[in-house]
Amino acid sequence: MARMHRRHILEGLAGQVGEYLFLHDHGGGRWQVRVQEGRPQIVQPLHWQQFNDAMAYAMSAQSRPEYVALANRHHTTPFKVATADFLHSPQITQIDLTGYHGHAGENIHIETDDDMMLTQVGVLIVDNQNNLIEMGMAEPAEQGWNYRTTRQAHCEHVRVIVDASDLPGHLSERRIEKAI
Repeated sequence: MARMHRRHILEGLAGQVGEYLFLHDHGGGRWQVRVQEGRPQIVQPLHWQQFNDAMAYAMSAQSRPEYVALANRHHTTPFKVATADFLHSPQITQIDLTGYHGHAGENIHIETDDDMMLTQVGVLIVDNQNNLIEMGMAEPAEQGWNYRTTRQAHCEHVRVIVDASDLPGHLSERRIEKAI
């Protein structure tokens, strides 16, 4: 087994090295080099650009308290946490309209998923002609987000459009329709 001196030159590295070697950091000073079997994978330029954007974001955002705290809890670096956050866009997993019947003061519950945290969730309600009924920001709840309606919908059918953004600024959208 080979011993490694000057480990600091590998700090922060992981992934493919050359055509057939992969370098993996297990943490705590443990590294593993793996040999790829078969043909090497060809990485598309778009993936490289996304990876480069993630590295640039992580360099500028690694000192954010949110990343530092999560890195400490998971025994990793804020740079790795910020990189992972950039590479995973937020998801809107559910829009619950069971409590919404077109009246003011009703609740729309939204469930989301993100590897770090969401910064905001917006709600837009339109009629079947795409005329605006109302829009606003949802509030964080114990489980997900809640939006309290403010206006009466004077139509029989609505479309609710929800968007969610995370710390790196990625935006995801989901739509759902309901007869009221």
